[in-house]
Amino acid sequence: MTTRFPFAQRLRTWLQTRLQTRLQIRLTARRAILTQAARMTVASLATYVFAEALGLPQAFWAVVSALIVTQGSLGGSLKAAFDRFLGSVLGAVYGGAVALALPHQGSVSSAVALVVAVAPLAVAAAHSAGFRVAPITAVIVLLSTTGATLGPLVFALDRILEVGLGCAIGLAASLLVAPARATRAARGQAARTARLLADQFDALGRLDVAAIDAAALPLATRRSLDRLEVLVAEAARERRSRLAAEADPGPLARTLLRLRHDAVVLRRATREVDLGPDLAGPWLSAAQAAALRLRALAAALDARGHPPAEDPALADAIAAYRAAIDERRRRHLTRDLSIDGVGQIFWIAFSLDQLRRNLDDLAARAAEGVATG
Repeated sequence: MTTRFPFAQRLRTWLQTRLQTRLQIRLTARRAILTQAARMTVASLATYVFAEALGLPQAFWAVVSALIVTQGSLGGSLKAAFDRFLGSVLGAVYGGAVALALPHQGSVSSAVALVVAVAPLAVAAAHSAGFRVAPITAVIVLLSTTGATLGPLVFALDRILEVGLGCAIGLAASLLVAPARATRAARGQAARTARLLADQFDALGRLDVAAIDAAALPLATRRSLDRLEVLVAEAARERRSRLAAEADPGPLARTLLRLRHDAVVLRRATREVDLGPDLAGPWLSAAQAAALRLRALAAALDARGHPPAEDPALADAIAAYRAAIDERRRRHLTRDLSIDGVGQIFWIAFSLDQLRRNLDDLAARAAEGVATG
């Protein structure tokens, strides 16, 4: 077959390689989703087995707690476990106390007990998101038919044990089953943010502000930064608990926030002033150089590698932009512009210098992650 039909053999080999490559790409893109699904499955199964072995009356509460606690990163699991357990203990203890203090066999008495149980805990939940589960637990302890059968104290204790077991196993699953560190996830999120900023500068270089708005790039960048801030907070919990010793991604997030501010300022300035052909050329070169460096830094963040050396193209473009302004002043061409127009032209030059410094700072923050990663 191989000698008589070489074309068929090559075609089959090409198809197999193509299919394997596509499968690898799909698995890589969905690795985090599949890992999280496996982590949650292991946590729920292990919790159910332990709850049954301990003879807990309502094992499903433990399983639900384990699923809630098993987050995408270890830092997120720590916060979810703390909030879930603290809120459940507060709600169970307070709900049990209200059930003992106020008889609630009738409709009116049950309504009164419900108000007494829920109102203070609702205030606590509004004050801190960590107490959101407390009112729900209090209602379950107060109105559950199982609680009426076992008694409020026994039911509250069982509830605490079930939730505590689920939190412990969910946290253990996050730590042992393909653990995901928030610091590493923050670098990946920072890389995505840098690429979104690069897309903005590409469009800004063409003076195509409408394309930026049409692609909703500013909104996507803001959402990416919001997600990065969440990961920074989760990474801080990991470091406080001694579960991670990598570099703090907080400075990285702050630098990207400054770069987003640079993009906003430059987008507004280029929208409000006509640069003209003499300034548009250097501006295009500067924006393209900034976009290229952002993408190079994003690749370094993704690969956890050393950032590339500074490309002099951005500095050269900024120098050319300033030289074009000096030429306009020498030829007295700025007299035809309004005061605001002149101010915007000089403001763009200042913002480009600030952009260059922030890009250098982003490279330094990326290098810190490599040194300690």
